[in-house]
Amino acid sequence: MKQFLIKTALYLLVTVLLSAVIIYTFISLKPEFFLGPAVDYFQCQYQYDQINRKTGFTNIIIGDSRGNAAINPRQLGEKWINLSLPGSDFFEGYITLKRYLQHTKVDTLVMVYGMSYISEYSPWFNHRTIPFRFIDYSELKELEQVERKYKYLFHDWDEDHGTLRYDQLVRKLKYYHFPFSYRETFLDGLNSFCFSQSEVAIDKQKVITQLTNYRGYTNFGNADSNNTDKINADLRFVPGAINQHYLGRIMQLAAGHAIAVYLINPPMNQASFNTYNRSVYDSTVSSFLEGLPQKYPRLCVLPTDVWMPNTMFGDPLHVNRKGTTWFSAMTRECLSR
Repeated sequence: MKQFLIKTALYLLVTVLLSAVIIYTFISLKPEFFLGPAVDYFQCQYQYDQINRKTGFTNIIIGDSRGNAAINPRQLGEKWINLSLPGSDFFEGYITLKRYLQHTKVDTLVMVYGMSYISEYSPWFNHRTIPFRFIDYSELKELEQVERKYKYLFHDWDEDHGTLRYDQLVRKLKYYHFPFSYRETFLDGLNSFCFSQSEVAIDKQKVITQLTNYRGYTNFGNADSNNTDKINADLRFVPGAINQHYLGRIMQLAAGHAIAVYLINPPMNQASFNTYNRSVYDSTVSSFLEGLPQKYPRLCVLPTDVWMPNTMFGDPLHVNRKGTTWFSAMTRECLSR
């Protein structure tokens, strides 16, 4: 009986170790298939490269995916580049600006972030920023210290605060690509790797071509119209404390480098605006935006349109090509004023 138990334990141990080696090997060799959606990986890596190298563009746009889609920097001028990162918020925005300033002078900073991400209701920090390793280890450690100050995990502020250090450890394992952190999605990644490489290559070429041709601008939805209502009118907008902390860090950098800073609330479609208009969510968002210039005199909230017609949206949240042209022209006009 003792020998049977020993052999069983050894068998299980070897099985676990072999599984870990297999998963880690696939992650190391083909990260685009096993760290998350391949197109997301290619897009983020392209933007990371833009952020970390000298480009010569002195006016930059940072934001989430709505920032990528809403503004074509070519319409703003020859010195503009769009460094927006899908699913990001002020934390990634701070890292972006800090790194970009290491090699390029910045005159103007335009920020385009959805209010839900500023409220820290985004899953993408753990789905993209952490596995794709946009931040280095020192930046992750700094974030952990900020989390301990505010006593909650970034983008999980409704969770049990008593598990903070454990949650930070789980996230750190994912950052280091610990194999079993990716066990739930491994089979999906393996299926894509085995059967969808040609389709992934085509998708990669499309997104990289657009990002290259338009300096970081890309569309996500390609429909001619979208009338999905994405607003919860009864929701009260509350900015996350950690996001506010990193907005403060952005403004410190801006003050130290004499950068003009503008914030844009990205547009919603008309269907969403019909619910949003004069709602609790509307009033609390407006109160937040109106208070920012009082707190940060260097920051200007651009008076762009809150909504645009449904025909200018390619999906519920992102404008299509026509919407990009419209909103970019509006942004340029506001900046010129």
